[in-house]
Amino acid sequence: MLGILIAFNLEQWSETRSNKRKEIEILKEFKRALTADLLEMRGNIDFHEYSIRSSRIILKVIKENLPYHDSLDVCFAHTHAFSVFSGRVGPIEQLKNTNLAIVSSDSLRLEIISMYDEVYPRIRMVELAIRRDYEQLRDFDKLYFDAYNFDGVSTNKNIPPSLWGIMRPLNFTGLKENPEYAALLRARISNQMGLLRIHYIPAEKSLSNLLHQIDKEIKKLE
Repeated sequence: MLGILIAFNLEQWSETRSNKRKEIEILKEFKRALTADLLEMRGNIDFHEYSIRSSRIILKVIKENLPYHDSLDVCFAHTHAFSVFSGRVGPIEQLKNTNLAIVSSDSLRLEIISMYDEVYPRIRMVELAIRRDYEQLRDFDKLYFDAYNFDGVSTNKNIPPSLWGIMRPLNFTGLKENPEYAALLRARISNQMGLLRIHYIPAEKSLSNLLHQIDKEIKKLE
C-alpha cells in the first residue's frame, strides 16, 4: 500500500512539473507575440498622429485660403495613412487547441483571452472605416494630384516623410475649392481620433500591463 502511495505521489509530482514547464513555455510565447504587438501598436499610434496633424494643417490652409507651399507635400501623403493591425494569434490558437487551463492564473488567463477575442477585433473593425476613407481619398488623387513620389524630399521640418514619399497637387486651387475634400479630411480626423483614444491608446496600456503580469507569473513559476 505504501509503495502504491509513493508511486502515485511521484506521478503527481512529475505531472505537476511537466504542466509547469508547459505553462512557462506558453507564457513565454505570449510574451514574445504580445511584445511584438505592442511595438506595432506604438508605431501605428505615431502613424495616425502624424496623419491627424497633416490633415489639420491642410484644413487650416483651406479655411484661410493660404497659398500652396511645398512643405504641404508630405502632409498630403500622410493623409493617406491607414493601419492593418496584425495581432499575432499563434499563441492563443495554440492555447485554445490544447487546454486553456494550462495558464493556472484565472485572472491572467481571462485577460489574455480578452485581449485577443475582444480588444484586437474592435481595433480591426475601426481600421476598416479608416481604410474606406483612404479609398475615397484615392478618387481625389486622380483629379488633383501627381503620383506618389517615393524619392521626393520633404521640406517640412515638423513632420517626417511618410513611407510612400510625398504627394504634389497638380490643381491646388481646385482642391481647395472642393468642399467634399475638406469634409473627407474632417471625417478621417474623427475616425482616427476615435481609433487612438478609444482603442489604440487604451489597448497599448492594457498590453503593457498584461506583459508585466506575464513576467511576474513566469518568475513565480520558475
